[in-house]
Amino acid sequence: MVTGLFGTLLEELAKSLKINHLEPDQNNSCLINLKNGQKIQVELDRSGNYLVIGADLGTVSPGKYRENLFKEALKANGMPYPLNGILAYSKRTDHLVLFTKISVKDLRGEQIAIVIPPFVEKALIWSEAIKRGEMPSLSQVKTSGASSGMFGLRP
Repeated sequence: MVTGLFGTLLEELAKSLKINHLEPDQNNSCLINLKNGQKIQVELDRSGNYLVIGADLGTVSPGKYRENLFKEALKANGMPYPLNGILAYSKRTDHLVLFTKISVKDLRGEQIAIVIPPFVEKALIWSEAIKRGEMPSLSQVKTSGASSGMFGLRP
């Protein structure tokens, strides 16, 4: 039996994504493993007013590549709506991350399910570029998510 707002949202999200079961872990977050290897984490922010969806995009080694990648990340963050997530640097983990926040006011699992595919596609574009040591194409990032499916989500 799921209790609380977060548990209810995860239950609705699982139903919308046709996943057997999603529930909060001991840290009150939920890690969703995708068949393509990408992982997204879902949790409520500290205030409880926003649902945060995040993805770790990988380590970016110091040097010219990092400098150029961060410039591209800033450009991507400045693009017009929809952004499909904000790129940020985690000093603690030395990784580039992608996150988005959604107000929980009147939020339903179906609405979260609509946000996830373009978010995941952007995460994949950036994480694959980082693995290859390349710059992601901003035009590819902007148009991503238009025709993609659910990427084989599984709990």
